[in-house]
Amino acid sequence: MKKIVTVFAIALGCFTINAQEFTATERYIVMNERSNEQKEENGPALIDLVATDDPSDPIATLRIAEQELLEEVHITSLRAPGLEGIAEILKVELAYSACCISTDTYYFLVSEDNDFISLPRLENVYCEGSEADTHYIFPSQAYGQEGTILQAKKHYTTTYEVKDIEVTQSFVWNDDDFDQEEAISAIK
Repeated sequence: MKKIVTVFAIALGCFTINAQEFTATERYIVMNERSNEQKEENGPALIDLVATDDPSDPIATLRIAEQELLEEVHITSLRAPGLEGIAEILKVELAYSACCISTDTYYFLVSEDNDFISLPRLENVYCEGSEADTHYIFPSQAYGQEGTILQAKKHYTTTYEVKDIEVTQSFVWNDDDFDQEEAISAIK
């Protein structure tokens, strides 16, 4: 009986943790379908974020900082983030590899009406011994606050467990005064 209770407690704990985290999604992809006239010579490379069911209508256009160093693109989703009128959050992470790993992370709030709102881009650099990185934290996640989107620096222990967080900025939801600097977005 103790084994059953222990297994149930572990399964319930994993379910709770997974309900608060971003998960991989196949509903969105990135595409690079630009004609030669649309490509800028010696300029940054651009890719489009699109829904897989309608790839002809870009959600956003993202700038690739160093095309030759781009290693991976990760697209994940957070369902029911705890924000009024928002169905999910899309997170698009562009990972670059050089002497250190760096990421450009774009977050898009998807409304219940399928409109997209972009948050300012976040940059992180991971070198040997990196013990902190910056994320957005939404109300349904651990450390989240009701009605608020937090930009926070997470500090880690040597075993990569969250030691503490430092809130660097907060957005009160429905304030609509997001800093759009660095975001190239085709918001519908």
